[in-house]
Parts: sequence; structure tokens; C-alpha cells
Amino acid sequence: MQLKYDLYTPNFVNDNLASVVLLHSMCETKKTWMKIAPDIAKCTGRKVYAIDARNHGESPWCDKYTIDAMVEDLEEFLHQHKITKVILVGHSMGGKVAISFAFKRPEMMEKLIIEDSTPKNFISGGGKHVTIGLNLAKEIHNLMPSGMAKKETEEFIRDFLKPFVEDLRVPEEIVMTYDFDLLPLKWDGNTFNIDLNIDVIADAMINNQLQQNLSGTFDKPVLLIYGSNSHFKIGTDPVFLKYFPQTIKVEFENGGHFIHQAFPNEFKREVMNFINRNKTGKAKY
Repeated sequence: MQLKYDLYTPNFVNDNLASVVLLHSMCETKKTWMKIAPDIAKCTGRKVYAIDARNHGESPWCDKYTIDAMVEDLEEFLHQHKITKVILVGHSMGGKVAISFAFKRPEMMEKLIIEDSTPKNFISGGGKHVTIGLNLAKEIHNLMPSGMAKKETEEFIRDFLKPFVEDLRVPEEIVMTYDFDLLPLKWDGNTFNIDLNIDVIADAMINNQLQQNLSGTFDKPVLLIYGSNSHFKIGTDPVFLKYFPQTIKVEFENGGHFIHQAFPNEFKREVMNFINRNKTGKAKY
């Protein structure tokens, strides 16, 4: 599968350094990294790739949506671009793909950075918060108005999401000011279209097709970034350290599931410090 991607290249690239690949969450696209990736490339001197997963954005849409399939897609992408050593940065579902890839191809990994994700499998049906997110995406898709100005349509979406900020663990001020250019939406001059194969994604979650089977440990440097208010409760879960003994944890106080959106500058700082020096301030924000 030919995955679509954006490439961010610093002014001076050190080709001896491992490339960085950014993996978005379920129901996002590579656009979510637009304001973060350029600085990571510039600060680290590395090529940074942000890719669209299958059934998301500009990558091919199909009926199959599993972690194993996405790991194979990633492996093929690295081969196509002659990347032999990589640093993966994965958020949520992208984190699960990164975790599975790290166990499958540890020799290709330099470091692993996980944003609010876990090696544990989803509970049956995906859990309340995942279900809410998928249902919201489907409802927005079905209720999207047409014939309104772009700005008015944006306000419609913000007002629609406002009652759900507590369930999504996203501060209301983020919802009301979020840059629509980073969302999985396409403006066609008349309305926004959701750039996701939403029915296939939802069916995969409901039918428990997004499971992963891990064994052993991954003994390379890992940075785990998570929010204290996230539904996943990663900071108090011992499972992560069981699989990743070299993990450095960074908790964002009052942060939810979307750290790189809510705290972009702080997120970049932790990621860039970890890539460059294999250490982080471990500060709470």
C-alpha cells in the first residue's frame, strides 16, 4: 500500500541519523503534526515524515483495518524510502502501531516515543470514550451543513462539540480555538467533508479487530508522554514498564488524551530533548 506522507527536511540534514516518522491517532490525519514536525526536523537535523494511515486522509481506503495491517504498511513505507533506522512517534492508535512495529522489527528502531497510548488491548467494543469519539465523528459527518460560509460551518462544528468536552477530556478553550487546518476535514467550497473511512474504522473497533499480541520486552530508549486526566490512566498502569523497561515518563498535569494539540510547545520540547540527548526534563506542565 502506498501511504501518503508529508516530508519535513531541515536546512542541514545529517543522513547518518535515523529518520523520524510520526503516526497519528484514530480519526486524525498527518495534518495533526503540521505545526510540530518542522521544529522537530530543524532541531534534530533529521528528516521527519508524517504519514496518513490506511483509511485516513489521502492514503488508500479499504475494508481492512487492523494493527497488523498498519504495521505491514509502515514496514513497506520504510522500505520504499530506504529507511533502515527509525525513531517512531505514535499517538493513541499510532502509538499502538509503533509499539507493535518495535516488537516486530527492533533492529530498525533507535528510539520510541509514545503519546498517551498503551500496549494493553482495547476492551470489547473499544470502551466508552473511544465509542463517543467515533460516534461524534459519524454524527458530524451526517449533520454537516452545506451552503454556509466556511467560518459559519466551523462555528457549527465548535458548537456541536462543546457539550462533549468533558467526555473528550479536551479543554473547552481548545475546542473553541482549534485550528481547522489540523483536523481531518476538507473544505470543498460548500461544506466540510470528513477525510476518514469512518464506517470501516468504527466497524473494526466494534468488532475487536484492533488487538495486538506482544511478548518479551523492548530494551531500547522509550519516552512515554501522557495526560493526568486521560481516560487511559497510563501513569498508574504498570503494564507499560513490563514491556518497556527503559521508559522515561512525562506527565502533563490536567492534560487529557491530546497532548500535542493542547501543549504543542511543551510536547515538542520533550520530544526534541529525548531525540537529541536521550533524556528529558521530566517536568510536569
